[in-house]
Amino acid sequence: MFKLWYKWIQNRTATTGMTVTHLELPDKSEGDKKLYRALSLSNGVKAMLISDPGMSQNSSASIASNRTVPSAHSSSSSASSLEQFHGKLAACAVLMGVGSFSEPPEYPGLAHFLEHMIFMGSKKYPEENAFDAFVTKSGGFSNAHTENEDTCFYFEVEEQHLDKTMDMFMNLMKEPLMSPEAMARERSAVQSEFEQTFMVDEVRRDQILATLAGDGYPHSTFSWGNLKSLKENVNDEDLHRTLHEFRRNHYGCNRMTVCLQAKLSLDELEQLLVRHCASIPQSEEPPLNVEKLHYRHAFKEKFFKELLLVQPVEDVCKLELTWVLPPMRKYYRSKPDSFIAHLLGYEGVGSLCSFLRRRLWCMSVMAGVGPGSFDTNSIYSLFNMCIHLTDEGFEHLDEVMAATFAWIQLVNDCETLQTAYSELQQIAANNFRFQIEIPSMDNVQSIVEALRFLPPKDTLTGPQLYFEYDEKAHKMLRQHLTDFKFNIMISSHIPYEHYEYDRREPWFGTYYTSIPIPEKWQTMWLNPQPHPELKLPEANPFVTTDFTLQWIKAGKPHISRRPKTLIRNEVCELWFRQDDTFLLPDGFINLYFITPLMRQSPRDYVAAVLFTYLIEFYIAEQLYPALMAGLTYGLDPADKGLVLRVSGYNQKLPLLVDIIINVMKTLEVDAAQLMSFKELKKRQLFNAVINGKSLNVDLRLTVLEHMRFTLIEKYEVIDDITVDDIVQFKDNFYKQMYVQALIQGNFTDQQAIEVTQKVLDTYKSQKVENLVALHNRMVQIPLGEHYLRVKNLNEDDPNSLIVNYYQIGPATLKMEAMLDLVDLIAEEPFFNQLRTREQLCYSLGMFQRISYGIMGYILVINTQETKFKADYVDKRLEAYRLRVPSIIEDMNEQEFNEMRETIINNKRLGDHSLFDEMMRNWSEIASMDYVFNRNELQIQMLADVSKQSILDFLQRNERHNLRKLSVQVIGSSRVTRHSHTEIPEAISDAIAAHHAPTTGLAQRPGSLSVILEEVQRNISEEQLLYEHIGDRIHLEFIGDIHDKSHILDIEAFKKNLHVFPFLAADPKYHGL
Repeated sequence: MFKLWYKWIQNRTATTGMTVTHLELPDKSEGDKKLYRALSLSNGVKAMLISDPGMSQNSSASIASNRTVPSAHSSSSSASSLEQFHGKLAACAVLMGVGSFSEPPEYPGLAHFLEHMIFMGSKKYPEENAFDAFVTKSGGFSNAHTENEDTCFYFEVEEQHLDKTMDMFMNLMKEPLMSPEAMARERSAVQSEFEQTFMVDEVRRDQILATLAGDGYPHSTFSWGNLKSLKENVNDEDLHRTLHEFRRNHYGCNRMTVCLQAKLSLDELEQLLVRHCASIPQSEEPPLNVEKLHYRHAFKEKFFKELLLVQPVEDVCKLELTWVLPPMRKYYRSKPDSFIAHLLGYEGVGSLCSFLRRRLWCMSVMAGVGPGSFDTNSIYSLFNMCIHLTDEGFEHLDEVMAATFAWIQLVNDCETLQTAYSELQQIAANNFRFQIEIPSMDNVQSIVEALRFLPPKDTLTGPQLYFEYDEKAHKMLRQHLTDFKFNIMISSHIPYEHYEYDRREPWFGTYYTSIPIPEKWQTMWLNPQPHPELKLPEANPFVTTDFTLQWIKAGKPHISRRPKTLIRNEVCELWFRQDDTFLLPDGFINLYFITPLMRQSPRDYVAAVLFTYLIEFYIAEQLYPALMAGLTYGLDPADKGLVLRVSGYNQKLPLLVDIIINVMKTLEVDAAQLMSFKELKKRQLFNAVINGKSLNVDLRLTVLEHMRFTLIEKYEVIDDITVDDIVQFKDNFYKQMYVQALIQGNFTDQQAIEVTQKVLDTYKSQKVENLVALHNRMVQIPLGEHYLRVKNLNEDDPNSLIVNYYQIGPATLKMEAMLDLVDLIAEEPFFNQLRTREQLCYSLGMFQRISYGIMGYILVINTQETKFKADYVDKRLEAYRLRVPSIIEDMNEQEFNEMRETIINNKRLGDHSLFDEMMRNWSEIASMDYVFNRNELQIQMLADVSKQSILDFLQRNERHNLRKLSVQVIGSSRVTRHSHTEIPEAISDAIAAHHAPTTGLAQRPGSLSVILEEVQRNISEEQLLYEHIGDRIHLEFIGDIHDKSHILDIEAFKKNLHVFPFLAADPKYHGL
């Protein structure tokens, strides 16, 4: 066998002229069943191949996978056996070893622009969108991003299309067209991406620091690129020529790193790699030589001598200390920066964060070297310590600074750091040993970036493990942190010591100034006063020690794919499924406390929200070690109650539930804390109302849902919330309560029952008298078209958001599957027509939505009123929607069948992780649909779906059941104030990107800082509006009072409309 293999290698080498050298295999975790091969080609390509054969055949899931799927005509329901799908998408990532550091200074952003232009067709496949269209039709996705030293491209597709996709992609690398016509259009895409980041403070901070780059250092560039850098005063012919020269100089096989993952064997993957990479030419220039660029001179001296005072976009106050370190990648085995960051950013008892929070001076403390290429590269690494201050903390800035300096000295002077290091080392080892499977595309992207800088042997372990405590490396880092040689930046709307922001960074328009660092701070640093409250972390009580797998311990019994009920009565339903698939010591406990109080009034609802914030604030210190040990928790408000979630290593999860339930039961409300959270929540609600995206969602759901408290209703009651309201909610929400529980993972039946019963015994709730009355229901829209138009409250926001909702009616599984297929067929032409050709916008989408059993589909587009009027955009959406049947009709049978097969294959894809499986089950439980085998049933139904049946359905709905609701939040057609930029769309695009609404039953991890960051986000334009509008929020509806299609009063419009009954999903596949 070996001789045959060797002969094949020799033949292949002779045929391609390519020599393959196998490199050392990477170390992997014991649970990783994938096969790896690291290799290099003689043309310079370096690669990691991953053969992923799927799940172990030893699990009971393998038994289910061998069952015969019932035919589409057999009797089926949610109780039927579930097929265990093992399929995964194949994925490829290509890292080209060039980025913004290498671009010519006269064209800032050229490297990023090239990343966009690469996709615009190749000599072999000249159609501009050929690659994207093929990837979409193959059930996949593609993307790319540009960093300072490399550019990463990645895609995923169904495995049978991998060969063709790689051929198309490598031809983009080899012979891209990059025509002048495409260049003119794609600059707009780069501009739009710039606008999406325009209001991000972290990006603005980097650009200010870039102005302090040492002479001749490449990080002084403006890496994003925009119309100003790529169009204004730019000769297009010169730019086009330079673009091609830059690609030839820097894109080549000798600078390529590739990661390829599929179910194929390693030998088959190697053949693919060689076949598609052998003919890629080498780059004409070598990589940028940074050996002479020493980190100590990476920034000018004033970086260390001057205090930077910055006006931020968000309504935040941040204190940042930034040290310049040598490149830390080479210290990956000991990770001294990550370890010290863990200590400085600790939020548990005795920490700096605890000290400041107890005084209501700060919200969070974070430390470490950032992941971005501006923060860490081959020249330097920036170690940052960031403290998010409250207004009161800003008033006590000197005391905050003194405590911070004392904390840093305490860490630096500690003689027992190796003990803390060993604990972190053990936690990291546990996490690696039992790491969770991630989607193929995320995996190849992560590995290709590691392979670029690490030895193949350490590609998997290097980013995660603490291999050894290196005293020399730790001493080096602590020496840097000991010297008074770091940058101090304060970002605040309230100017420090009344200094004016009299300077402006040219690319993002950020206002800032600088002054000499106050001498008093240097004195504090040199002579820090001890703070008795500060102490280093003690041993972590939440570190897992028992990794027994319960399914294996029980003898590997057969486990149904459907969760089973262990408790079902008038106050509780407990669903449970023991894991037999992923075989990790992980678990999830979800508890939905359904209570009538949440539906009682806006005041009760807001009190419940504030109650959850206070709970998380109270437990933050105690449970921070749990987060460090790999556990998570969260308490979130939902429509009908509160959702408590804990997850991670299963051993300590019952303890977490006990702790949180005890605090929920015994919380003593602090008036000062409540006042702080009320103000933060009020700002959050205000931000949502003046943000077009979240306002549009709220208006649409206010029309469609029978029961809903609007954003404005919540905003108007929050000032009236008192301590008594919180106490009343705490003492009464559980008196009548129904608990939905899902416990899934590495537990036994008995453990699941004990956890749930303990919660029930704690509360001793009575049954909810009319549980069905708490379920929301949908209003039936009248036949025809109806328009709800509202002016954006922000007069300087030109963004218009148009969302067209088309209500179909009670959903069936077959209807859901058919519309999935329509989406797949229509999505790529939708983007190509409205975004690429007509250039109406950068952000748009189409998708179906089932709400409380009622099916609808949505077309959404975010445009600018300064460019296109909302009425015109609505007409273009309608024109495309009416084209969809003809797009389907023009497909031949083979094309249609291929698309149908793609959607079937997508539904066959297995859950990537226990989390994915849990969320699929939890969605069925929380919605009360309980169709746990939804995908299996839809696959059966799709087998009988023909092109004609879809056309009949669409035409029937168009002729007899067109129910359209168009909700439009219309931006200003005249922007009069330009406080930040000459490109007004940037503000609104950035706001839209920054304030995407978060809804649902699983929103955030269990870290208090996440809540605080979420409620603190407030664009500076919004801050001015907040001060101007205050409590006088009034929405201006647009329309003709005599036109019945115009909605000017939502309540009047809904008054006599039919309300659908509460509908769970129909498991039948007929009845369209």
